Amino acid sequence: MAKMSVHGFKELEVKLSQLGRASADIGKKAVKAGVGILADQVRKNLEKNLQGSEYSTGDLLESFGVSPVDVDKNGIINAKVGFAGYDRKGVPNALKARAMESGTSRQPKKPFLRPAIQATKEKIEKTMEDVIDNEIQKIVKE
Repeated sequence: MAKMSVHGFKELEVKLSQLGRASADIGKKAVKAGVGILADQVRKNLEKNLQGSEYSTGDLLESFGVSPVDVDKNGIINAKVGFAGYDRKGVPNALKARAMESGTSRQPKKPFLRPAIQATKEKIEKTMEDVIDNEIQKIVKE
């Protein structure tokens, strides 16, 4: 009767366990890298929209930011780009951004967020994939 023995499962178990413990941190690094790319493009598009505007005070651009990367109650890792606070006249910056993006009855739309998302989607996905692959390789090769 033939006999077979397999070795290496203990090492595999250890590596998989390390990957499991590091998965949230790896995901956070990937999301942070991706949201940085998006934020840069949104800022660039917004600056282009505001250029030459006689009404621009700079409050909208200054209020633009990125939330810290976090894990929600469902385990989804996310970060948000958006506008905080109010301008000098007490108008919410998020409302001003929405009016610029979608237009109003008196203001034609000047989208800056949707074009940024469309322009960077593939680059963001590739960057996040690369970050995840690199972090996994670091753990597996230890």
